[in-house]
Amino acid sequence: MGNLLTRVAHCCKPVPGDEIVGYISRGRGIAIHRRDCKNVIDHEGTDGRWIALSWKGMKQEQVYPVMIEVRAFDRAGLLHDLSGVVAEENVNMTSVASKSRRDNTALVTATLEIGNANQLTRILNKIERLPNVLEARRVSG
Repeated sequence: MGNLLTRVAHCCKPVPGDEIVGYISRGRGIAIHRRDCKNVIDHEGTDGRWIALSWKGMKQEQVYPVMIEVRAFDRAGLLHDLSGVVAEENVNMTSVASKSRRDNTALVTATLEIGNANQLTRILNKIERLPNVLEARRVSG
């Protein structure tokens, strides 16, 4: 992007490896969105301020905050096992919250500092293989 001001959109938090597009904002440079972001889907054809982008040649941060959600049968040690998977990948977990539900399941949300989409996919796949985990997914914006 040369010397153009760019920023990662907070709504969808793209990471290298995601398909991306840019929105040219007035005075704030280009906001980088995931192609499947709700804001892109809702507004891409409405004006001429959307541009195609790729990560190639773009200055990249080392890590990106990505929120994940894990649905599992509630059990002792669930958070320990989840944090173990994240630690094995040398990824920082900046926040985590867990809520038990009446149907004996737990909903865990966490924010991870991810380097790229492949790393995120690897972590989600490992989490889904843990005992009693029903689903692990990236939270979309």
